[in-house]
Order: sequence, then structure tokens, then C-alpha cells
Amino acid sequence: FMVRLFYIYKRIVKGISLRPWGSFLTLIACWFAVFQLSFVLYTVTLAGKATLIPGTNSTVMAYLEGSLQESAVQSLKERLVVLEGVSRVSYISRDDGLLRMKQWLGAENPLIEGLDPMILPDAFEIRVKPSYASKIETLIKNLREIPAIEDIRCHKGLVGIIAGSYHTILFAGLFLALVVIVCLTLVIFLSVRVGIMTRRQEIEVLNLLGANKGFLFAPYIIEAALYGLVGSLLASLTAWALAGYFLSQMPVVQNLISPPGINNLLAMVVFACLCSVSGAVFAIRRSLDA
Repeated sequence: FMVRLFYIYKRIVKGISLRPWGSFLTLIACWFAVFQLSFVLYTVTLAGKATLIPGTNSTVMAYLEGSLQESAVQSLKERLVVLEGVSRVSYISRDDGLLRMKQWLGAENPLIEGLDPMILPDAFEIRVKPSYASKIETLIKNLREIPAIEDIRCHKGLVGIIAGSYHTILFAGLFLALVVIVCLTLVIFLSVRVGIMTRRQEIEVLNLLGANKGFLFAPYIIEAALYGLVGSLLASLTAWALAGYFLSQMPVVQNLISPPGINNLLAMVVFACLCSVSGAVFAIRRSLDA
């Protein structure tokens, strides 16, 4: 067993030494592919969280003037429900509004630490029908005519644009993720394929002498797994560092985007290794069929 391990180790070292630049470029390609995949996942996650913020994702926030009695709130809610283009109306009290702010920004965010809910307005969250999204300005105009409503917010700022484009970002992200996965597998496939071709005569001789195929090709599978392991670790650390820098510059968005946790890092490493090993296995099968 130890002899076999030593042979595999020698084959890996020799293979890398015979094509150092090729191995280096393969590692860089793995790093870049996994980093792009991380970026796509973070973008989709950010867009998904943005849809939860009031005033986005075809949602209108109508902030009330002063404090209203429960009967007045119910009467106003019934009036809002029947407006054209409205699909649902939810009442958000001051306390509920503060609770939501803590969920979006984080309970320890300095912007809301010690904030008195009494300074916040009561509000109605108005969901707009998808078919009415292009006429949302008409709804806002009708809302402004209601005396009890003091302010209206809808699709303002970059977060609103991101939230409104969530489904587009999601499908584009899925497509790009698929492209990245295919490219990562193809890079490993080509690298292993070249490595096998450089040792083709040696492999054929050992095969004629009765060497086990698993023994012959194990170095390539392990080498591919190493590319995936090292590349994904470097990519995850890069993504973690960039996310940390971004948060240090804009702490207000720390609940929308955060550095990847250990579970995310492990999942990315395992996934990259699986893609790399799949590419190596495919290259080995093609070589055996040739």
C-alpha cells in the first residue's frame, strides 16, 4: 500500500514538473472559475434579500401621518384594498417597523441601536399586481390624494432596481453558473488529457504488464482534486476578503451581504473538487476508449 502511495506521489510531482506552466495556468483557471461562481451566488443572494426590503419588488410603502385609531386604520385599509392594481395591503405598526429594520440591518447596527419606535411612522405595505407594475405611478398618484398618508416610497435607489430585477438576475445567474461549471470541468479535462498523452507509452507498457487501471490513473484523479481544492480555497478566500472590505466601507449593508461562512467555504470546496474529479474521470474514459 505504501509503495502505491509513493508511486502516486511521484507521478503527481513528475507530472507537474513536466508541465509547470500548464499546471499553474490550470490552477489559475480553477481559481477564476470558482471565484466567478462565488460572485454569481452572492449576486443572486443579494438580489433575493433586496426583495424583502420595503419599497421594492412591486411594493409601495404608504407612511401615515400621526397616530390613527384602530377603527381608522381598518377603514383606511379597506379603502386601499379596493384601489386599482392593489393585490394585498398589510398594516405595519411602529414596533413592527423597528423589528423589520433590525432584521434588514442587523440588531447591532449603530443606525438603529437605541432607536425609539415612537419616532417611526405607522405604515401600510401595499403589494402591486404584476400586471399593474407599469402603471404604478397612477397608483401612487391616487395614494397621494388620501389625507391620512404623509409619504410614499417605491422603487427608489439601487436596492429597488436590484429587487425589481431579481428574476432576471436569478436566471442569468443560473446560466452563468452552468457556464462556469462546464468551463471548470473542461479545463481539468484538457489538463488531465494532456498529462495522459505525455505518459501514454509508459501507461501502455504498465497496462500490458498487468497493472491495475485504478493504480495507473489514480494520480490524475488526485491531481485534479488538488486543483479543485487549492483553486476553490484561494477563490473563497478572495471572495471573503472582498466582501469584508466592502462591508468595512459600507457597514449599512452588512445584513444584505456578508463574508461567506465556514459552511459556504466547505460547500464551495467540495463542489469544485467534484467538478474537477468529474473532468478527470471523463478524460480518463476518453483515453481508454481511444
